[in-house]
Amino acid sequence: MKQNLIQQQKLSLNVTTSLGNQIKLLSLSGFEISTRLNELINDYFDEEDKKVAHFRNEYLLDRYKNILYQGDILNSVSEETDSDLQKKLLEQLELSSLDEIQILVGQFLIDSVEQNGRLDPELNFQDIKRIVFEDFQVTITDEFIEEILVLIQNFDPPGCAYRDINESLNIQIENLEITSEEREELKANLNKLLQEKTEIKKISENTRNNLKKLSLNPAGGFGETKQNYVRPDILAINDSNTWHVSLNDGYMSKELLTVIKNKINSSKSENTYDSKSFLKGLERRQQTLLVVSEFLIEAQKNFLDGKSGKIAISNKYVAEKLNISESTVSRIVRNKYLQLPNKLILLKDLLERKVNKDKEGVDVTSDELKFLLKKLVESEDKSNPFSDEYLKIELKKNFKISLSRRTIAKYRLDLNIPASRERIDK
Repeated sequence: MKQNLIQQQKLSLNVTTSLGNQIKLLSLSGFEISTRLNELINDYFDEEDKKVAHFRNEYLLDRYKNILYQGDILNSVSEETDSDLQKKLLEQLELSSLDEIQILVGQFLIDSVEQNGRLDPELNFQDIKRIVFEDFQVTITDEFIEEILVLIQNFDPPGCAYRDINESLNIQIENLEITSEEREELKANLNKLLQEKTEIKKISENTRNNLKKLSLNPAGGFGETKQNYVRPDILAINDSNTWHVSLNDGYMSKELLTVIKNKINSSKSENTYDSKSFLKGLERRQQTLLVVSEFLIEAQKNFLDGKSGKIAISNKYVAEKLNISESTVSRIVRNKYLQLPNKLILLKDLLERKVNKDKEGVDVTSDELKFLLKKLVESEDKSNPFSDEYLKIELKKNFKISLSRRTIAKYRLDLNIPASRERIDK
């Protein structure tokens, strides 16, 4: 009886672990998957096995780059290192003493951290609540999410995942190695400076030195760009105005996976459960990745063809259309690269939020707005360029887009378009 109970407990633990691993599998990049496959090969195949053609010619990923170069599927891109910032935050999250739900919330928050360290201003806690409920059938509060956010904000580098710069600066102050008296003096003087109630020259030298330790860009060097080699997970080509989508699965061809699966199934080892679970989850991952990619590319084909900006598509919208969970969509688009005919992009870049609109205006995404602004500026008389106010009026008149002049200016600057007075041809 006792032995049976122990076996049941082990099975239950295995099932729970298996489900957790399969969920996590959705978020892994192709490189991470291939690394895991390489581990399986090393665990189950001897040196003689590895000499057969499929391993010699198709796999062994420490020989990964050579293989990818041969297939012209390794791409050099100027990759924003915000992913490196996110990776560093995720590493600290995994090392924290948190349960599965807290980890899930933390992952969602970190995925919403922009390259400058700011938290996506359009992040909605309701999205996080829905995802947690889908995975765990547990209802969480805003306070619960806020606690995880505060934890992340105090990770290294401190002050990231901030909602406004004042929040970031105060977090940075709390993490300075100074006395409590110095900390209070620093906060007080910073507040006075922000309110223009004092001048920098009137502040003590010690406080000025402490001020120099603060940064308006807490992400620091993470916002720089560098050349990285990235392996696309999805390949898309346009043939006669039709987009064809396929998995870039040379590193895990059906032939190779069948060989690995058969080897594991025939193994006499008692420790094959996790390996079998991994392969099962991998199959699910590949199917889901292809379906989601096909949907996103079809939905954004006008953007991909250069005919418009991106339309509004959310995780929730994709989930509803494909009858899968929102959390699955969120995970499957993370860390996945899409190879287009002329460039390499993150799959999640095909998702787009709506710009907040006035009551009278129509919905528009930031990408659509940028597209229209660029077209308008290109059509202007360079001897008399359009002001932001005029652009605002034109968007309202021609496209029923009702936005403030300040919003117009923000997106104009995002496009690196100077103010009208600087665009005059002299």
